[in-house]
Amino acid sequence: MKNNIFKFPKGGKPYSGKFLDKVKPNAIGDFIKEKNPHLSLKAADALALAIIYSTHLQLVFEEEGNQIIPTMEVLDQYIWGADTNNGKKH
Repeated sequence: MKNNIFKFPKGGKPYSGKFLDKVKPNAIGDFIKEKNPHLSLKAADALALAIIYSTHLQLVFEEEGNQIIPTMEVLDQYIWGADTNNGKKH
């Protein structure tokens, strides 16, 4: 019996990059708007972008071998944790 082993080409663009090239934010926004008519198109498009970039972040973390996919709380720490003035103005 022969085992089939799939080999992926090395040096190609990682899937996270291909994902961003192929995804269509306007189509996703239109779909969200269609399923949620109470949302404005602006809100539906913003939600589409949030979903797209969240998915992209998960793909990058997986490609780089990170075990933990960050939650919004962790992302807040990345964003606000860099504040060396503890939120105080100069």
